Amino acid sequence: MSLYEFNFKKTVSDNRLVGLWRMMADFRLAYLGAVIGVGVAAALRTGNYLLLRYFVDDVLAQKRFDRTLALIGLGFVGLALVQGLFSFLSGRWAALTAEGVARRLRNYLYNHIQRMTFTYHDQTKTGELIQRSTSDVDAVRRFFADQAIGAGRIVLLFVINFVAVLSLNTRLALLSIVVVPVITLTSVFFFKRVSKAYEKFQEQEAKLSTTLQENLTGVRVVKAFARQDYEKIKFEQDNWEQFLRGRRLLTLHSLFWPLSDILCGAQMLAGFFIGALMTIDGTITVGTYLAYAGLVVWLIWPMRNLGRLIVQMSTGMVSYKRVVKLIKEEREPVDAGTFIPSGDVRGEIEFRDVCFEYASTVLSAGASTVLSAGAST
Repeated sequence: MSLYEFNFKKTVSDNRLVGLWRMMADFRLAYLGAVIGVGVAAALRTGNYLLLRYFVDDVLAQKRFDRTLALIGLGFVGLALVQGLFSFLSGRWAALTAEGVARRLRNYLYNHIQRMTFTYHDQTKTGELIQRSTSDVDAVRRFFADQAIGAGRIVLLFVINFVAVLSLNTRLALLSIVVVPVITLTSVFFFKRVSKAYEKFQEQEAKLSTTLQENLTGVRVVKAFARQDYEKIKFEQDNWEQFLRGRRLLTLHSLFWPLSDILCGAQMLAGFFIGALMTIDGTITVGTYLAYAGLVVWLIWPMRNLGRLIVQMSTGMVSYKRVVKLIKEEREPVDAGTFIPSGDVRGEIEFRDVCFEYASTVLSAGASTVLSAGAST
């Protein structure tokens, strides 16, 4: 399918996740492979810690320094190599999907903007079009390349490692996820607010781009009428407003990260402490504790990163909404009409009773003229 043939109007949906899913048409198989690769890599990472437990409890504790030691060493190397392979494949397939969708979307918007009505271009600021065709498209690309696949990776890491810890000790596993609901609710809370703040920031950035573009285009007019001071003040006002909106967006991020780090750090320390007490009491073995110490890191910190991704995914969804608003606009009916010449085309052009209307106002009516073949005006 040509880059220009894909109809992005079919991707329009009130549900932004559904719309983003539709944009992945022709790339879904590659993205599914990326998700599977993430899952396999996560399982192999967990296998390292389970192999470590076996090494400590069944080899070192029993002083089995035979060929088992060499096999365990090869096992660690093999797990690392296969994990690296699947991580590479997952990243490659995710990048293939993200870049493919972004490239197709850019080409579609370029073609779409050129075919939109004169009225739309007259009423829409140039900076807004530039913003939606560049920054917003790039935000959609990042959604597929990093955020969506990252969220899938984190969920798989949590599920696989939680099952592994559950197999080690049920009580320890349940005590290790006390903070997870709090992190999830905190992420959802900030997600809503970051979405609104980012949308306002993008709108102001588009306004600032328009102001800059208009000044660069009409710099001679500005100088001719000595309007430099006025335009300078106007730009500074728009720039200050963007600074305020950007500061609010960064403030939300600065509140989220320390809070999530404190919660996750406290959960990990509590897990290490409880696990150490259970090891001293003989409830779990030393190997089990070492395996747990490694697994709990991949159990808690991915949830912290999930919160980060949930907040960042809001930017991709906001940008999808802004791009779709542009896609929804109707094009000029340049291909409309059913007239087919009965004979050879001579090259003569005739305008008969032509009317010109703009914004529901008739500006001229009844104009007629004939341009003969080969004539020039």
